Amino acid sequence: MTALITILMPYYNEAGFIAATLESLIAQTDRRFTMVLVDNGSTDDSPAIARRIAARAADIQTLHLHEPIPGKLHALRAGLAHVDTRYLATCDADTIYPPDYIARCLAMFAGPNTPVGVMAIDLYDERLSDAARRRIAKVMWKSRRFRSQCHAGGYAQAFDVQALADAGGLLNAAWPYVLEDHEVINRLLHQGRIAYAADHICFPSDRRSSRKTVGWTRWERMIYRFTPRIRKDWFFYRYLGPRLARRGLYNIALRDRDWS
Repeated sequence: MTALITILMPYYNEAGFIAATLESLIAQTDRRFTMVLVDNGSTDDSPAIARRIAARAADIQTLHLHEPIPGKLHALRAGLAHVDTRYLATCDADTIYPPDYIARCLAMFAGPNTPVGVMAIDLYDERLSDAARRRIAKVMWKSRRFRSQCHAGGYAQAFDVQALADAGGLLNAAWPYVLEDHEVINRLLHQGRIAYAADHICFPSDRRSSRKTVGWTRWERMIYRFTPRIRKDWFFYRYLGPRLARRGLYNIALRDRDWS
C-alpha cells in the first residue's frame, strides 16, 4: 500500500503520554501513512516506549530519529528531511487521535476546492458531550468568521507538501519564536485555502492550559484576530516577533515543563 501522508512527531520526555498517542496512531483505519518519530534528547524512557509501540504495527513504516540539539524546531528539521509523501501531518506526543484521523485528513485534501492545509479541532471533553459540541461549534464559527487566522495548533495540522514548500517550508529562519504553528499558517494562506470540519477532531492533553507563560498575551491575540489579511505579515514580523523576542519567548522555551 502506497503511503500518502507522513506523520511527523517530535518528542521530548513524554514517557507519561507517548504510549497512548502512538497506540491511537497505529489504530488508524486508513493505513496509507508512514511515521517519522524524532527524539529530541529525552532523558526518560520515551524512545524505548516509542519503539515498542510502533513495532506493533508491522504494516506501517516507522523511522526513529534522534536529534541531540535541543528545541522542537531542530527536531522538526531533522524529520522533514525524511518526508517524501504528498501530504504531511504534524502530531504531538501528548495528543490522542481518533481512528479516522488519517482517513479524514486524506478525504478533506481530496475534496472540492482542494485545500492546502487541513486542521483538526482540539477537544478536551468526551466527543459527544455538550462541552465538546460547544467547542466544535465555536471553532467552526471562528474558521468561517476569521478566515485569515489559524485555529489549530501544530498537534492538529496537516499540509499539502508542495504548497508548504511554495510557502517557504514548515520552518522559517526568520521566526525562531514560539507560536511557529500560527506563523506557518500565515504563510500557507498565501497559497490557498485552509479546511476545517466538524467531524475532524483530536484530543490534546489538558496540561496545555497551563502554558500561558510561553504564549501570547490577551492583547496580542486580540490584535491578531482583528488584523486584516493584508496586514497579517506586519502583525507577525513587525509586531509580534519583536515582542516575543523581548520576552525571551524563543521556541526552545517550549521545553520548559511548567506543568510538572
